[in-house]
Amino acid sequence: MTGLCLCVFSYIRFNAAERIKLLSPKQVIEFRIPEHNSNSNQEPKPIKPVKQTQPVVKKLKMAVNDDTGTKDEGKRIKHKDSIEQQDDGAKRKENIKINKNRVVGDPKGNTQQNDNTKRIRNPERTLKNKEIAPLKTTERVRIKPTQLSFDIEEKTKQSRQNKVESQTLYEEKTPKSQKKPRKPLEEKPPRTQDKPQKPQEQKFSRRRMRRISMEEALSKFTYNASKECINECPRKADENPFSYASLCNFTTQARWSYSLQQADAELRPFLQEDVYVYPYEREYMSYPENSDPSYLPSAKKSRIVFQTSSTPGKVSTATCRLGETVTARLDLLDEAGRSRTSGGDEVRAWVGATHAHNGSKINTMFPRAMAPVVDLNNGSYRIDISCLWAGQSRLVVKLRYPREFVSLVIRVVRKGGSRFLGARFQKGAVTEEVPCLGTPNVPGRPCVCNMTSLNGGAPFYCARPLDSRLTCNDWVVSGTMTRVTPADMAATEGKSSMKKRESLVPTDHLVIFAHPNTIDNNGNKEKGAKPYINDKEINTGQENNTQTQLFIPSPSESCTNTNRKVTWTTNRPTGYWLNAEKTWISLICKEPIVTETWMRACLKDSSVWIIGDSNGVRLYYKVADATGLKRLDYGPMPFFDVLAQSNRQGNVKVHFSPHEHPLYVTKLWKQLDVSFMGVPDKIDAIPSKGRQFLIIHYFLHVTTMHLGLAHARLLAARDPILRLLARNPQAVVGIRGPHTVSLNADYDLAIGGDTLARHLIDIIREVFEDLQERVLFLDGWETSLSLESAGIHPMGPVAEEMTRKFFSFACDESMGNEKKKR
Repeated sequence: MTGLCLCVFSYIRFNAAERIKLLSPKQVIEFRIPEHNSNSNQEPKPIKPVKQTQPVVKKLKMAVNDDTGTKDEGKRIKHKDSIEQQDDGAKRKENIKINKNRVVGDPKGNTQQNDNTKRIRNPERTLKNKEIAPLKTTERVRIKPTQLSFDIEEKTKQSRQNKVESQTLYEEKTPKSQKKPRKPLEEKPPRTQDKPQKPQEQKFSRRRMRRISMEEALSKFTYNASKECINECPRKADENPFSYASLCNFTTQARWSYSLQQADAELRPFLQEDVYVYPYEREYMSYPENSDPSYLPSAKKSRIVFQTSSTPGKVSTATCRLGETVTARLDLLDEAGRSRTSGGDEVRAWVGATHAHNGSKINTMFPRAMAPVVDLNNGSYRIDISCLWAGQSRLVVKLRYPREFVSLVIRVVRKGGSRFLGARFQKGAVTEEVPCLGTPNVPGRPCVCNMTSLNGGAPFYCARPLDSRLTCNDWVVSGTMTRVTPADMAATEGKSSMKKRESLVPTDHLVIFAHPNTIDNNGNKEKGAKPYINDKEINTGQENNTQTQLFIPSPSESCTNTNRKVTWTTNRPTGYWLNAEKTWISLICKEPIVTETWMRACLKDSSVWIIGDSNGVRLYYKVADATGLKRLDYGPMPFFDVLAQSNRQGNVKVHFSPHEHPLYVTKLWKQLDVSFMGVPDKIDAIPSKGRQFLIIHYFLHVTTMHLGLAHARLLAARDPILRLLARNPQAVVGIRGPHTVSLNADYDLAIGGDTLARHLIDIIREVFEDLQERVLFLDGWETSLSLESAGIHPMGPVAEEMTRKFFSFACDESMGNEKKKR
């Protein structure tokens, strides 16, 4: 037995002299003997004396290797052990877990078995049933440098909550770095359903993404456009008919168009998942993806309430006076009736008149104006309704795009999905057709053609022809390959297509009632009488030499005397449609009434330059027609410069010129203009003398890809605009903004449509932030939204109002010697 004890105690090295005090069996103790630093001269801290009661006899069993009988040093050992404690003659047994840092008693007798040590079923038979002599309290113990910590715990009978109290023999607590780390919780899969939860819990992946610039994104994307690139297709490694190897062998427009819309088409991502360029990307990428349709928002089940004072009842009426604002709140619910807890949905609203000031019914809902919507980022949206005319009005609210749809558009674009443009390469009888993009992530070929030099200096890339007889310089015509729809995008994500949903939120229970203003002869507003509803008579307030103001009029200051910065304002509405003839009443300045005489006088000895897409062509038509010029109808969009000019007496010229590729017209192949110039070069070519008017428009053809492409084009045009304004002080420059393009959920040009239009507006404002007093912003969003214009080309009045606003800042109302009245 003596030899056995020596063998066991050889496992323990004496490191510090510690006294083991006799403890009460009801006390639970923990003692830790830290590593002794042999280089330190400090003495170990004295042990605080502990009140002694009855002695405790401890029997300590050490686990050894069953095969060799040797000690298992340096490893964690978990086994059962027993401690016999004597308390008033009663014996109790308790199972103990021992590991490297601590030994914890388990009142239930459960234990965990370590893989390195066999489980000891009967601790009484350990070491061949030979007991180890108890340690004397006066004996000094030296421990192996590996720090051991013993924690003997005992369940207290008197504790109802089964709490464990502990007492430490040392004043100094063990540092946190030396404590055993907690077992990490099992990671749960991210929520795919929109259950009520905190916004920060939903946006869990924000911290994982890093912001980079568009230049950095282009520099990090690798592609091979060198002449030495070997343009050979790999062998097919799988059965996917739309894999990279399969796409590589396509040489016709029809094969490419069909394949690139398939869910299994192997595209080339432009951005990695952990980076973003604009904050909106980070916002929408952080939302959990949802595959359950019941969690999509339901416009029909959502509710709107007034936040301002209103009359209670089945129909809630909010009253106001002209010039005041009524506030409503939209609370979105999903298909199952649950509240949405995050924002990001595209909600649009406008207000229209249903009854005139005298109570007569209005069927056309004119006047009408946009109602700005503010995302509260908690599933609710604030709607600000301006009272611009007297009478009863109705609020119209539409849930245009759920955030899941917007997120889907962003993800597909980042993965390489787009509205692809086609290019035909031809040399003699050898032809080949390939896809092209404004970014270098062209699918299907190991080698690409950098067509930037042939695109007026604007970045443009095409897949290189497989036939070695064709080179990148053999590009002759181009045309639209495919139009990506929401169904294609949903299939790309492996989800069911988003069916057409009812987007109109019920608002029949809401009524906005505006009282007219009564103005005396001095122009002071007085309290007027309240109009009635349902064809009842009202007091118009026209007595005692007063007049009733039924509409908010335009300012008395003309636009020519108004700072151009007002056109960039974010405070909407900036005007409203007055009647069914769609007369726009501007609230930022007084615009003239446009007639042919006024336009001829305004544009005499002037040139108008319009650069853009097919909506730029519409502006060209409006200006030419308003001036009485003879022009040709060039269809949706000409791929060349067009000119309409008056006789020599008027000396008016109106030019249209398309912007750079990508330009999507039809699937028909269009011949390129030999003198294809970039927008910066076209601006620099504008004369430095005479009155020059310039309108630039980028929208539907550049939003087919990442918005960084549109940003780069706008930045490229900014410096030439500065040079034009410096060398020609008479020049007037305008930037045409986006308009609403929301046909329906089955055909809507989600990639290349208005899904991200409001973010493009933010980019335009940022690019021209320091030029807002010199450059006009022609906002088509407000005018088209309040008219519910849904076409690719907005309604005629939208383009007419843009033309009117643009020239009203350059030409006074009195031009043409005609009396104008507002």
